[in-house]
Order: sequence, then C-alpha cells, then structure tokens
Amino acid sequence: MTTIPKPPVHRVSLIQLITLIVVSSVVFWFDQIVARSVFLGGLTQLLPQAWFAHVAFKHVGASQAHVIVQAMYRGETGKVVLTASAFIATFVLFKEVNIIGFMAAFVGMIPLQLFLVARIVK
Repeated sequence: MTTIPKPPVHRVSLIQLITLIVVSSVVFWFDQIVARSVFLGGLTQLLPQAWFAHVAFKHVGASQAHVIVQAMYRGETGKVVLTASAFIATFVLFKEVNIIGFMAAFVGMIPLQLFLVARIVK
C-alpha cells in the first residue's frame, strides 16, 4: 500500500525567508527604517503561513481525512490570529514603521508563495 508523500511545504517557507532576508539587506543600504519595515511585513505574512503549512500538512492518507480537515481549520484559525497579532505588535512596538514598505513586503510575499508552491507541486 502506498500513500501520497507529504508535500515539501517547509521548503517554501525557507525560500521565502531567504528571499526576505536578501531583500531587507539590500534595502538596508538605502534606509534602515524601510528595511526593518520590509522585514516585519514579510514576517507578518511568512510566519502565520508557515504555521498553517505545519499544522495542515502534518497528517497524510485517506484514512485520516477527518483529522486533516480538523487540522486545516485549526491551521487557518491560527494563521488569522497570528497575522492579526503580528500587525498589532508591529504598530504598537515599533514607533517608526514605513507603512508602504511594510505592506509591500506583506503583499509581495503572497505571489512569491504561490509561485513557489506551484513550482514545488509541479
């Protein structure tokens, strides 16, 4: 009996993190506040998504379908709570945040994630 292997979802998060560090490092040479904002915006999308991937893809196999569905709901709930918490924490804890850099990184990580997932699944 064979089962579908677990998808390498953690690889997507790792590549996103490396990309975020590189982009933030490049921006750091021009403006430190924008670089920090870009890094925080990217982490605000990356960490909750990594949490979801970890929780949702922990189980495999048709016999565990009900467990997988529950894990997906738990993962999505955690992702929303973590995202909201990261937004709140960023704007409460950091006095100087460049909102454009923050939101550009937050939104920019989403198509990067979709692209990486499409490449890995293919």
